[in-house]
Amino acid sequence: MTNECVVDWRSWLMNNRRAAILATVLPFLLLGLLEWLPGKFVPPLLYFVAAGVWALYVTPRVLGLPNGRKPFREFCLDIRLLPVQPLGRNILLGVMVATLTVSAMLLATVLTGHFVLDWQFLPLHRWVKALPRGVWEEVFFRGIALAILLRLFTRRTAILIMTALFAVVHLNVMKLDVAEIVDIVSIFFIGLLFVYLVLKTGSLLPAMVFHYLHDVFVLLVQNAPGAEEPRTSIVFYGFLWMALLLGAGLTKVVVEHTPDGNPQPTEL
Repeated sequence: MTNECVVDWRSWLMNNRRAAILATVLPFLLLGLLEWLPGKFVPPLLYFVAAGVWALYVTPRVLGLPNGRKPFREFCLDIRLLPVQPLGRNILLGVMVATLTVSAMLLATVLTGHFVLDWQFLPLHRWVKALPRGVWEEVFFRGIALAILLRLFTRRTAILIMTALFAVVHLNVMKLDVAEIVDIVSIFFIGLLFVYLVLKTGSLLPAMVFHYLHDVFVLLVQNAPGAEEPRTSIVFYGFLWMALLLGAGLTKVVVEHTPDGNPQPTEL
């Protein structure tokens, strides 16, 4: 009787999209509270480990998401954590797209005439702090949540819902103004490029590399104190959005001209 209840509970969760998405995303967000603990290195490392346990053990083995309880390898294939091949191409693609976006933001802030190169915005602990976001945000959003939504909606609808959710969780409700809204729109566009990388390559790895490097360097290249806000925003976001389009084009060219021997990736 107990086993039947467990099976029924997992089946209900797997087929109830709202509950399934909530069970996927909410624990990851709550685990982020670990970063509020004192210290620069230990809190993000705790967050990284705890999020990993939730993503790779609790979610597939206890909750049975996204597609029921399966062997670990099958779960990784379902969420595109596997395959990672071709390893070199996927890592290089993530690096190239990150270089595009970071360079575009840097050029935009330099053109304002107020850019200040301050290496305090790139401390050692930032490389650690960016790990849980670069790795586990991709697993939870472009991996587990997207797999759930693709089972319940058309591909386009699933992508839009997941990307909108990704943008909304970055919203700072305590600072809700025009600049914050524009920033959330920008995060939505970045999220679209993340999902394009994943679906085009069939792997989470390029998006992880891109996400991680983008988060590491973003504060360094945005440092333009004293710039006129309207002009800075137009230049900054204009350059960033153009870089995202170039990143999508670069992804298409690289993937379509690099034979990999993997199953055909999903087209958008």
